[in-house]
Amino acid sequence: MSYHISVRLAWHDNGWNGRICKNPKANTYCVGPYSYPGDLIALKRDLDWEEKFKGQFCLEVFKKTEKIPPCCYSINAFGKEEIYAESEPPEFFQDNTQTKIWKMPSASICTWPYEAMYTEEVRNPNGTYNYEKRLEAARKYFSKLEPGKTLIFYYANYSNPFSEDEQKRYVIVGVSRLKEIGEELFYEGCSEETRKKFAGGFIWQRVLTSSYPEEGLRIPYHIYINSPEILEKIVLVPDNPRNFKYGTRHITDDDALELIEKFIEIAETLKEIGDTTENWDERTR
Repeated sequence: MSYHISVRLAWHDNGWNGRICKNPKANTYCVGPYSYPGDLIALKRDLDWEEKFKGQFCLEVFKKTEKIPPCCYSINAFGKEEIYAESEPPEFFQDNTQTKIWKMPSASICTWPYEAMYTEEVRNPNGTYNYEKRLEAARKYFSKLEPGKTLIFYYANYSNPFSEDEQKRYVIVGVSRLKEIGEELFYEGCSEETRKKFAGGFIWQRVLTSSYPEEGLRIPYHIYINSPEILEKIVLVPDNPRNFKYGTRHITDDDALELIEKFIEIAETLKEIGDTTENWDERTR
């Protein structure tokens, strides 16, 4: 049986193209309570810095400033260039553990199976969490993915432009085929005590690289954001929101097929209005 996955993204105003948002101040969704991961962007975002470099490629900005935006886990989902991502160690490590920086290839995201981190199976008899078991649970989750077979369905939780207080909606933003699973990530500089207590000091993120654009489709919300009559026809809300929780979840073949059929319908709708995937990237600047 093939396993596919959902992957949550923080909202981006220009198609997750590896650039700082075109209008960072207007993007209030990435700092919302349902962003990814959690409230990290709300806590770490430097809006003045983003405004200074708005619309620029993250890699070029990094070369100029050595700074990485906190949306780095999502921003390159459909990007064409390599960027960098980072993770600061949790405060409870209480040692000299260093911030970890790693490369994100083009068309890459970071994700983590948060649901598996809080099951009874990863608890110690006294109720505390066993990090060795947590790491093993994550390894089990990723081991079911197959490069060349697994499909990645990218989505935004309630913190998106199509969700309102009266009608909260998840929104699927794209699909692509898994190309490569990155190596496990560990903090550096951990004390022996920290490594022993926290299973080597593993980071709760792992890089997944897709075959986009050769094998994938990004719904061009960013292009039609001011055309409500078109958005109404192409917005994709999952019928089964249970597949789109906890950052990432496995999706069955049957559910994946149903979603692919909807993507085909959206592609047909875009053709009817004279749009094609070939010119989407040209208009993503």
